[in-house]
Amino acid sequence: MTTPPLLEVQGLDVEFTTPDGGTLYAVRDVSFTLRRGETLAVVGESGSGKSTTALALLRMLPGTGRITGGAVRLDGEDLATAGEDRLRAVRGARIGMVFQDPMTALNPVLTVGRHLDEVLRAHGGRDKRARKDRAVELLRLVGIPDPERRLDDHPHQFSGGQRQRVLIAMALAGEPDVLLADEPTTALDATVQDQILTLLGELTRTTGTALVLITHNMGVVARACERVLVMYGGTVVEDGPTAEVLTRPRHPYTAGLLAAVPRLSAPSGTRLTGIPGTPPDLSLPLAGCAFAARCALAEDRCHTAVPPLTAVSTLPAVPQPNASGDTVRVACLPAAEGAERDEPLFPPPPARIDRPAPGATVLAAESLSKTYGRRRRRFTALDDVSLTLAAGETLGIVGESGSGKSTLARVLAHAHPADGGRILLDGRDVTRPGRAELHAVRRRVQMVFQDPYASLNPRMTVGEIVAEPLRAFGIGAPGERADRVADLLRLVGLDPAAADRHPRSFSGGQRQRIGIARALAPEPAVLICDEPVSALDVSVQAQIVGLLTDLQRDLGLALVFIAHDLAVVRQVSHRIAVMHGGRIVETGDADELCERPRDPYTRALLAAAPEPVPVRAVAEAVSA
Repeated sequence: MTTPPLLEVQGLDVEFTTPDGGTLYAVRDVSFTLRRGETLAVVGESGSGKSTTALALLRMLPGTGRITGGAVRLDGEDLATAGEDRLRAVRGARIGMVFQDPMTALNPVLTVGRHLDEVLRAHGGRDKRARKDRAVELLRLVGIPDPERRLDDHPHQFSGGQRQRVLIAMALAGEPDVLLADEPTTALDATVQDQILTLLGELTRTTGTALVLITHNMGVVARACERVLVMYGGTVVEDGPTAEVLTRPRHPYTAGLLAAVPRLSAPSGTRLTGIPGTPPDLSLPLAGCAFAARCALAEDRCHTAVPPLTAVSTLPAVPQPNASGDTVRVACLPAAEGAERDEPLFPPPPARIDRPAPGATVLAAESLSKTYGRRRRRFTALDDVSLTLAAGETLGIVGESGSGKSTLARVLAHAHPADGGRILLDGRDVTRPGRAELHAVRRRVQMVFQDPYASLNPRMTVGEIVAEPLRAFGIGAPGERADRVADLLRLVGLDPAAADRHPRSFSGGQRQRIGIARALAPEPAVLICDEPVSALDVSVQAQIVGLLTDLQRDLGLALVFIAHDLAVVRQVSHRIAVMHGGRIVETGDADELCERPRDPYTRALLAAAPEPVPVRAVAEAVSA
């Protein structure tokens, strides 16, 4: 007998009022169901409506956001029309929320014990001793070692993975029926990500809590979820069982997302496939298929008729005792009519990138060391680190948070001084340069930072941002710099007219392109990229990785590429260095290291990396 849905969303519409009085159609006609113990992934690019949908379920929409249509039924009760008192009783107790960034979700001045105590008190825990015992139990449940002692620690004393576990513990404090997890593993390394996904899986199996997991990582979807809902332009374009959607996508957008996913099994130099074009303008009413403008298969009718979400098949099931059914639904007119095509929806470009052989060594590090703190609180960030980098070569650097990756990047870029060892640039010792020499070194070695939102001055125009290094290094006459800025913007795939706009007017991927243009302005020999794609969706990630590869080929750049996604690192790198505890534990050819790792730590990293394929892995994850 099929159990009734725990959560039923029907025809959900969410709108925002823009500063100029217009309307932003953020979520349009979204429908899905969720049963007890079921795991549902929600995927799509930034701006597709994933997080807005989750916040709408709890009526926690920011600013001018409001539900303008549809129903959100929890055990038959419509939360879309419930009063505020009723919603306060539901939030946390019936539906819990795990937010993406634990450092902004946790109050830095409160201990972890105080965080948990406030949640437990809000849900009726009146006895102080009982609340403390329950807090210890929750921390133990999410895998925090020595939970009794850690209650008195503050958030900054926990690692990124441990802070995310604290957020999960807080969300579970009210013993909710539904857990909404918004990108809970995006900023985590592969091993910590694997631990969090294992924890969420165990919780759904042991407590019967239903999970809605918002993510852009298809490997996470395959690893953790029974069903997947694909959103684009605020609408649902496809949904169905994970194994079926990931291996036989019906909608061209789903196929495009999957084509952009890096695969750890793909050899070094494989070009990632991005989706051409840009997402739709959500300030315009929907007149046809939201994806039609970017779809290579669009027909005339796709631009004028809004495709309904239509069931296209009923499948022989991979065992899914709690699932809402095996039907695949797709919002695509040709797919709904059963159109079959032999060619791929998004034909991939040539399998391998034509990369010239690396040249002479341009940057070298010899026995670098770096420590922070004093006396008993001293922390060794780098311990006897040595490496070389040739012109035209990409050296990938991987490792868990705290392994020393970012410290190494900043030491190589002379943002932090080394405590010991040597740095050689073009064969010259530049470890402790004088003021004039430091100026020259920084022109030769530039950085691209992780967060494209935080690394650009919001008060400056794009033209001023890109021209800043030209002024700082005295490159070109003032009248010539505007032309140089225009050339740099074209080089990174942006319209020179963008020079007069501010960073807030651009998407995350476009802001990262601006950061790359700024780094390229002084014509460096070495570009150090510290997690340049970790905050980007897979389709935008593919574009940025392709851009960096093309720039390296055309300009002869040497790249240091730091990331926690091993699949991306393999595909972009010539060689890979693995860091652990401030040391390089293994280095070698990218393909050799990924296929035949020698160090146990490297093997653990590779084993923890989630893959969206093969089908067998998907089926095992679904039926586990």
